[in-house]
Amino acid sequence: MINGYCIILSKFRLYQVVALYHSLASNISDLKSFKVFILCMDHETYDILSKLNLENVLLIQLQRIETDELRSIKKGRKLNEYCWTLKPVFLEYVLKKYLEIDRVTHLDADLYFYGDPTSIFINQPDISILLSDHDYSDKHKYIEDAAGKTNSGIVSFKRDKHGFKCLKWWKERCYEWCFDRVEGDKFGDQRYLNKAPQLFKGVSYINTPGVNIAPWNEEKYKFTLKDSRVLLNKDKLIMYHFCGFRLLNKNEYTLELDWHKNPIPVIYEPYVNAILNAITCIEKADANFNGFYKKSALGTGGKVFRLAD
Repeated sequence: MINGYCIILSKFRLYQVVALYHSLASNISDLKSFKVFILCMDHETYDILSKLNLENVLLIQLQRIETDELRSIKKGRKLNEYCWTLKPVFLEYVLKKYLEIDRVTHLDADLYFYGDPTSIFINQPDISILLSDHDYSDKHKYIEDAAGKTNSGIVSFKRDKHGFKCLKWWKERCYEWCFDRVEGDKFGDQRYLNKAPQLFKGVSYINTPGVNIAPWNEEKYKFTLKDSRVLLNKDKLIMYHFCGFRLLNKNEYTLELDWHKNPIPVIYEPYVNAILNAITCIEKADANFNGFYKKSALGTGGKVFRLAD
């Protein structure tokens, strides 16, 4: 079985995606069992990743999947909204073009792996569409009214009739409406997926522990380090979602979702080291590249943290 991991990437997330890639590659024991497909939203991203020449990575330029209809839609959407619109488009493209891929899984750029994600698919081999439950802590449960039960940071589709049917439906909904606001029962690309279990066969939420842990649910768990593995209570942490993490420069970052007083060291230290390594790799490829966020544009008064002391 070959898993295809799909990422939609602009230059503002390039550092994080290089860190994400290395976390994925270092945790999957069988390098022949996966490929990473990256949809490059700009020329800078494509050029730098081409120079890095990462193993098992296939780069797709935006113009290869854009249609006249998509170009028309793009005119009315912000960059993040257009990237969200393209999630089902890109997943469907990969499934149709790369016939050796048995399953496609979208990954947000701000994910990071601490364990092998292959267990997710081994544990639920007959499921066509795998969704991720936000699993909010009681403190943040109110957010579900806006963001929905399902988090689209990781969503997976098997190469079968149910997977294709659901992907087509999701794509059509995103074409119709995909904006960074709540409107009725809609929010971005995400809240559509709440309806998938009722509309399609073969849909289930991921039941493997340690997946998509994030600021909105982390307080439900105790994090410890054992034999170089992060434990989540008694289970291994597989994937953490660094939602709200923004790189300001090569020395500093901030957290837009500042829901904890300080980053949890056992989670953040490996990630920060991976980010620093990514910055070094990208500087070697292009010393003039700048993919950092401007703090003034983030709308956050959050604390600024040092990447390294």
